[in-house]
Parts: sequence; structure tokens; C-alpha cells
Amino acid sequence: MRISVIIPVFNADAFLAQTIRSVLNQTAAAAEILVVDNGSTDDSVAIAQSFGDAVRVLHEKTPGASRARLAGVAQAKGDAFMFLDADDLLGPTVLQELGGVLRDNPEAIACCPWRRYERIGSAWRAKPASCAPRRGQDPLSAWLTGWYHPPCSVLWSQHAYRQSGGWNPEVSVDDDGDLMMRALVAGIALIEAADATAYYRRLPGDAVSLSGHRLTPDGLRSRLSVIAGIEDALHKDGRAGHYRLPLYKAYRALADEAQDRAETVQISARTGARRNRPTRADRMKARLQHARSIATSAVKARQSSQHITSVPRVSEDCDRSSEAEALPLISVIIPTFNRVDLLSAALDSVLTQDYPSFEVLIVDDASTEDVEGAVARRGDRRVRYLRQEVNKGVAAARNRGISEARGSLIAFLDSDDLWLAGKLRKQVDLALCRPDRVGLFYTGAILRWDGGDEEWTPHARGGQMAAMLHDNVIHFATSSTLVRKQVFQTVGTFDEALLANEDHDLWVRIATFYDIDFVAEPLIVSRQTTGNNAEQTRRSRNFDANMAARLAFLDLHGWEARAHGVKHLYHLDCARRHLESPVGNVRAARIHLAKAIAAHPSEPRLAAWLAFSLLPNAVQSRIAPTVKRLRTMIPAKLWLGARAG
Repeated sequence: MRISVIIPVFNADAFLAQTIRSVLNQTAAAAEILVVDNGSTDDSVAIAQSFGDAVRVLHEKTPGASRARLAGVAQAKGDAFMFLDADDLLGPTVLQELGGVLRDNPEAIACCPWRRYERIGSAWRAKPASCAPRRGQDPLSAWLTGWYHPPCSVLWSQHAYRQSGGWNPEVSVDDDGDLMMRALVAGIALIEAADATAYYRRLPGDAVSLSGHRLTPDGLRSRLSVIAGIEDALHKDGRAGHYRLPLYKAYRALADEAQDRAETVQISARTGARRNRPTRADRMKARLQHARSIATSAVKARQSSQHITSVPRVSEDCDRSSEAEALPLISVIIPTFNRVDLLSAALDSVLTQDYPSFEVLIVDDASTEDVEGAVARRGDRRVRYLRQEVNKGVAAARNRGISEARGSLIAFLDSDDLWLAGKLRKQVDLALCRPDRVGLFYTGAILRWDGGDEEWTPHARGGQMAAMLHDNVIHFATSSTLVRKQVFQTVGTFDEALLANEDHDLWVRIATFYDIDFVAEPLIVSRQTTGNNAEQTRRSRNFDANMAARLAFLDLHGWEARAHGVKHLYHLDCARRHLESPVGNVRAARIHLAKAIAAHPSEPRLAAWLAFSLLPNAVQSRIAPTVKRLRTMIPAKLWLGARAG
């Protein structure tokens, strides 16, 4: 199936490149990307043209997104159309999943789950869809009463689009709802695909999208005309009686919103509500549909928890190397605070790398030691010193480095860790032979404990969203990561509000849109202690702080973990940490296990851990080392009971 992605654009240079990249990074390629400029005065056209032959730029002088979309349809060559707004994003499998639906149903409309995408501090975050639940209704009833899918989550077959009548340029607000509901009135099937996600951006600050005009007088009048048009179409089709209740609710909701904003709209909407006042039978039918929907949702939730997937979307083969490429500049970011001696060793491990094209950014987080002098004495022009005047933490320091980086690839190194020989070259060789869809690269690690070294080998590559939501699959290897700089434009940077686990949070946001890959060889030394007082001096090794950070992570990502069926695994891991640590809290472990069992009662390992938590403390203490030893001998993906990737 040939898919034409049509992107109308008007002054969207802040986000257009990200939107286009999300299409180019699809696991199933679009046949064409048509960017239809609608009179932009910013750099939107230049950005679209910068993608070369991958994007065809069209021009539509008459204002209006619908007119731009119509111009795109007139030039499109595909069998199916996606109308993607210039600030929205596609998860990597959207076209693959929606195209598969239409291959099996060539006259239908396909849709997938969607999320809001919002800027919060330094991070772009996915949030639940901001629409009413479907409640067991048919698609048209649900759409009339507040359930919907934005254009970024919908793929139209040519047949469905033609039957709908196409975009109506006279509708200024809710034009996508008007198009969809006309198609549903015409009898077109709307089929949902579960295994892909699209992202509808909520613009930051004072920026307002077209949907932001829905409560203006013109927006309210436009929405009234859409509902009235659907009611008329249903009357002509002889089905208005069947949709009395949803029409009544649509008019009532509009009348409430029009109060004190547009009196004529309010009066007309109230009249429409009276005209469609539902009978007792209509209300009883709606209650039965709602009850059926709750039961179906419970079944789906249980099924999703049994099908945890991580899609292996990258090949292990690679026959290209940095010798044959123009060498990209790597920006190496080293945050530090009062670690001059350790910093010197870390910097040496970078400057002795055999990869020639890099810069080093030392970000001094308001140290009281003379970090600047130590860097200056190096006299190496590849090293830049940046100082934070106020100590803001490692996340802010790394973000300062990202903002000042000149390279197309960003590498991170903590000032108490070390790189081994060949680290940069081997990672760059891997990055050069992977498509842009692979956004993060990491390596194996040597973990340096007080009692000796331990080798850690990575295992997770490809699409790791589900796995990452319950387990930081990169684990100890933050200093091994290499990230394409363009990734940060899409997902934001480290969240400066998090006291710990800010790396895991970022990896989840990256895994939302990008694959990951690794060099299995251990190429870094990660110090797990820094002396006798390591538990107090290193926040990530402080148990209470770490568990508090895990709860903060759950607050941010728990809803998504539930949607992917892995939230019980996160609770299980929290419980395990409490039970295995000499300073853990048994009561907290039991609470986590109870929540895990409530989410996934059929998982036998949860009951086993709960039984362990109920043993007397003395018994727990005696057998805990054996339990931990046995667990560490079993691959994580087996003891967790999931395909962790």
C-alpha cells in the first residue's frame, strides 16, 4: 500500500523538521511526503526543502489548513492519505500498523491510540489523550459526545476519503471532526489498531493551534455548523432517531461552552438539544453500552499485561565504518562538581581516544575547587570550560552542555568514570551504519566496586519502549551513551526537576520515538563507589533517595506503563529492592507487591515474593543472600516473566 503523508504548514519552523523526521523514521516508509505551504513567512519552506528528494513542497496561497490539504490530495499519488499537522509526531510503527489495517480493509479508515505531547520544563512529555472515553458507543455516537482521534492518528483509504466528500474549507474549527463524521454517516468503517501511537502536540507558552480557537465566537459557530450538518445528514439517511442521545449531548455541551461567549450559538444549540431530547429507552441503551465497555476494557487490560513486547527493529549487521565517511563531530559532555583529581583521569580517557573529530565540554556545576585552572593547564583547544554560577545538579549541567554542543552526536561521561580505548570510534562506526531511526547507542561496561570489577553486558536493542517503562535497560552505562543531537529537539533534555533517575526518564522519552543499539564490548569503567562515604556522597547510591526517585518515575510514567501492561513489573522491582536491601522497608515492599498483584493477579512470581515478604525478619535476613544470588543467575527477562528485550 502506497501512503501519501500530507502536511499543511503555516509558520511552523519550530517543529516541522521533527514532524518530517518522525515520518522518515517509520518502520514502513511512506510513498511520499507532501508539505503544502500555506503562505508561511518564517523558515518552514526552507526546512522542508532541506530534506531534499524525500519531501515534495507544494504551495497553496488561499489561507486555511483545509485548502492546503485539498491541494495536497490533488497532487497525491498514494492509495491512502494521512493528514499530519506540522507540529505533531508519529510513533515509529504508526504507518506500518495503520497500513496493515487498510491492506485487510481497503475501503476503511484506520486509526491508532494517541497521546498529548506537552513541554514541561526541559522535557517534552507524553500525556493521556485529552478526550472523552468511548464508553462502548459506535464511532459516530462517540465522536459526537467528545471522543475523537486527531489527524495524526488516522489513515484514510482513498475510497473512504472520496465517500466522505473531502475537506470542507468553509469549516474553520473542527474540520477534521466534520470530515470524519461525514465518512461515518456514509457508512465507512473506522478500525482501530492497538500497537502504534501518534502524538498530538500541545503548543507551549502563548502559541495557539487551530483547535485553540474552538471557544472563540467564530470557533463556536463553526462547531455548531458541523453538528447541524451531521444531524441533517442523519435525517436524510433516516437514522436521526438512532442518534438522538449523542446529538442531544453534543448540542448541550456546545450550549454550555457558548454561554457568555456567543449568544446566538447558545440559543441555536439549546434548540438543537430540545429537538433531540432522548427517551428513557435511549438512556437505558446508553447505560448498557457503558457497562459492556467497562467489561471489555477489563479484559483488554488483562490481555495486554500478558503480551509485553519489545520490537527488534534494527539489524545486527553493519559493513560501513567511519573510515569511509566524513567524520561527524562528537560533543563530549562531562559535568563535574569538586572532582578535580577524578576529572583529570576522565578527561585523559577522552583525549587519548583514536577518533579524531570531537570537542569536550567540561560543565563545572559551581565547584569550590579550581576546576577552571585544572582545565586551562591542559592547554588543549578541543576542551571548552563552562561554569554554572549556581549549583543546579547533574541534569542542568548536562543540559548546559547540550545547549552549547556543536556536534551532531552527543556523548556523556561522568567525571568519576572512564572511557576505554576505541570507545568513540566503535560507537561512531555503529551510528554511521544505522538509520536515523536509531537515536541512542551505548556499550558494555566494567563496574568498579570497592571489592573488585564486574563486567556488564548489554542485551537490549531495537524498539524498547515497553521494556524501558519497567527497567532501565541501559542500567549503569550513562557514561557510555551516544545520542544523535536531533533526538533532543524531539524529546527535550534531562528533567532538571528530578533528583535522581533523570537518565532513565530521558531514555524512556527517547524510546518513545527511537530505537536503541549497542556495542556489546565493555568500553567504559563506571565507578560504583567513591570511597568509604559513597552511600552519603553519591545520591544515586543512597537507598532512600533512589526509592523516592523511583516513585517520582512512577508518577511520570505509571499511566503509560499500565497501558503497555508492565506496571506490575515496576512495582515488583521496587519490592525486590526493598526486600534485598539491609536498609529496605518491608512494609513498602508489601504495598508494592499488593499493587503489582492487583494489576496482574495471575503472575505466580508476585505471590512468591509476597510470601517471602511475610516471613519473620530473621528468616528473611538469613535467606535473602541466597534469593539474590539465585535471581542474579537468571536473566532479568525470565525472572520478571516478560520479554524484556
